Amino acid sequence: MVLTHEGFGGLVLGAFPEISINLIAAAIGGTAVWLVTRTRRRLKLLRARRFWRSLCDRTPLIVIGAPDFEPLNKWEKSGMVGKGDILALVDIQNQLRELGFEGKIVETKEMNSGDRRKDLVLIGGPDGNSVTETMMRELDRVLSYEFTWNAGVGNAVIDRTTGSASAPQYDKVGNPTSDYGLIIRAVNPLAPKKSEIVILAGCWGFGTAAAAELLRDRKFLRQQRKSKHFETLVKTTVVGGAHYNAEAQGTREITHASAD
Repeated sequence: MVLTHEGFGGLVLGAFPEISINLIAAAIGGTAVWLVTRTRRRLKLLRARRFWRSLCDRTPLIVIGAPDFEPLNKWEKSGMVGKGDILALVDIQNQLRELGFEGKIVETKEMNSGDRRKDLVLIGGPDGNSVTETMMRELDRVLSYEFTWNAGVGNAVIDRTTGSASAPQYDKVGNPTSDYGLIIRAVNPLAPKKSEIVILAGCWGFGTAAAAELLRDRKFLRQQRKSKHFETLVKTTVVGGAHYNAEAQGTREITHASAD
């Protein structure tokens, strides 16, 4: 078979409508995917902004603890912070930056009495962050979860309504395979009429980092859109010294957080 110039042109022209249709369909499909992705992202950012807006309009303090534990001082005189707390700090900073907000990082020992009355994002549990300890103590009458230390079990989250304990699990050599944490959003009990706090705290640092990560979750943010003040139990899996799959185990509204 000999393909002449005219024959080749005919083949091209004959195939052109089909190629055009495929190109148009691909363009429409690509545009639809782009629009869906963009809409989902904008919706996620909208929910995230709604969560952070009231605090971040007043530039909150992001508070980390650096316990003055004598055996650690020989390694670093400026203080040491757990890896999980650092991961949570970086995550929160990135979240706020993506939303166009800012927060000032401070250490607990740098704060004065006036600072404790501001809008605060508290990183770490009461055993490592003294301001978290103060705020949870002041909010004690409205919280249904608390941290505790039990011999043989270690750190755990106690559900006061049921008496049950959510405790990290460990492998045979004592490395955590799971961890629990809390997200608490409430009024600042030291200045209830003008400021709020967000507490991100774990039994270990894995739970703290998972609590921060969950604030990126679109489903979680959607569920909290009607609850201004709440407490959420968070669970995460730990593998090889890293946390995975932050999951909300239950959320309860804090109904008396605004009480004087």
